[in-house]
Amino acid sequence: MKQILQGKTGVLILSAVAGLAVAAGLWRLLDVGDWYEVRVAIRDLARGDKVAKARTTLEMLNDRAYVLEKLAEAVEDDSYGVRGKTNLLSTLTMFNQPRATRRALDSKSVTTQRAACSLLWGDPELKTRCGEIALAWLADAGAEDRATAAGICAQLDLKEAQATLLEIVSKDPRTESEQALFRRALGGIKDPKPPELVERLFGIASDPVMDRDLRGIALESLQRVKGGPRDRILQLSADILGDAGADRILRSKAALGLREFPEERSWQALEAVLVSEAEQDEILQRNCLYALGQMDPPDKELARKYVDRLRQLLVDRRVYGNPYFAIRVDVATALGALFARDPITLDIMGDYLVNEDPKDKEHLVRQEAWLTLWTLTGVRLPDLPEPELFLTPPPPFPDPLAAREYFFRRAHYRPGITMKQSSMVAKIAGDLPRMQKTRQQYQSLRAKILEQWRLEEEAKRAKASGEGPPPEPPGNVGPVPPKEEAPGNVGPVPPKDEEKGSGEEEKPK
Repeated sequence: MKQILQGKTGVLILSAVAGLAVAAGLWRLLDVGDWYEVRVAIRDLARGDKVAKARTTLEMLNDRAYVLEKLAEAVEDDSYGVRGKTNLLSTLTMFNQPRATRRALDSKSVTTQRAACSLLWGDPELKTRCGEIALAWLADAGAEDRATAAGICAQLDLKEAQATLLEIVSKDPRTESEQALFRRALGGIKDPKPPELVERLFGIASDPVMDRDLRGIALESLQRVKGGPRDRILQLSADILGDAGADRILRSKAALGLREFPEERSWQALEAVLVSEAEQDEILQRNCLYALGQMDPPDKELARKYVDRLRQLLVDRRVYGNPYFAIRVDVATALGALFARDPITLDIMGDYLVNEDPKDKEHLVRQEAWLTLWTLTGVRLPDLPEPELFLTPPPPFPDPLAAREYFFRRAHYRPGITMKQSSMVAKIAGDLPRMQKTRQQYQSLRAKILEQWRLEEEAKRAKASGEGPPPEPPGNVGPVPPKEEAPGNVGPVPPKDEEKGSGEEEKPK
């Protein structure tokens, strides 16, 4: 080693070590480390990469003044685009510098102005200035993120933007950013939509070789058209829904759009897909059920008839026996919300109590069936943990139309059912022997429950006609089962179609 250090190699090694020592000293003396960290963090912010980490880095540095100075410089740097500058301005606001964004509205940099506009357009005091920026931004055919400009023009209801918006939708979008712009532009064009635009949308939505996303945008736009060719839009939606070979997302958009056309043709189109045992898309079927439940015609008597039809459809074997467990959850919640005191409801919910589906990992079918049975009967199970939680079941809605909001929502969202009650049921739902026993208890009480329902319904009708006293006991209080346990804990095996699941749990939007 001594010989090496005394030779030329040693001189090089010692020189390198000395150089590193000097560099480390200068790094600490000149705060080169902070400079590098700030530079990298600002670069990541501008790229939209690891934004949270970059902000944390800047927040943790001791020299706040230096950080703010470099952020302000970056905001004016035209090597960064609108989205990057939006991140930089948002960071300045987080660092208690809100005036920086206001000042940016009058920056010499156009991209800085646009970034500030995207953050401040909702401020009433800045509406005029933001409108000016948004209009110029929208008119710039080569600008970054014109979709944001189109959205701002629509939100600010800028009449001056209409001509540009119409020009945008006259061309077929090719890229993802163009599709975003197309969608925002359509949303910004005021109703009534020009006839030539409506015809163009029909052409796009009905063309099977057109891009799927573009067809979906066109279809949704048509479904929102006010005062348009209603019959043609309804028929187009029904045709797309009924086309088993069409794109599944496009079919779902057609299904959900039909709820805005509450009439017989829409109902038949939705019901046909819902009850079809040949339909492969269970999520589409669920969207059909959701659309049927949300049909709300202006005529309230007609609306009640639709609710009655939905109630009958829920107890159709092709619906309550659908292999997709989420549809069975919907059946349980809807029958509970509708206060469907019918014999078949008892039978369906009893089967649901012992529902076995490996895809239903939280046993949601069992949970909602348990709560629906309790809601309809008021039965107080003798071996229930925390029985004090279930002394009084929720009352029925005074009008079935008031229940529509809760048809397909978990029971704990319904008035009269608390999260604490729902949580307790969730704990016991995974215990299959307990659920089998509960089913047997309800089966043993079936005749008594049905008789009580009959008497209460008669008393209700008598009271409504003024011919008799109110029902006794008042409210929804069901019979209490005997304390003796039924022999054995093994309930009937659910039918095979109850043991299947789709593996996808989605709720309609």
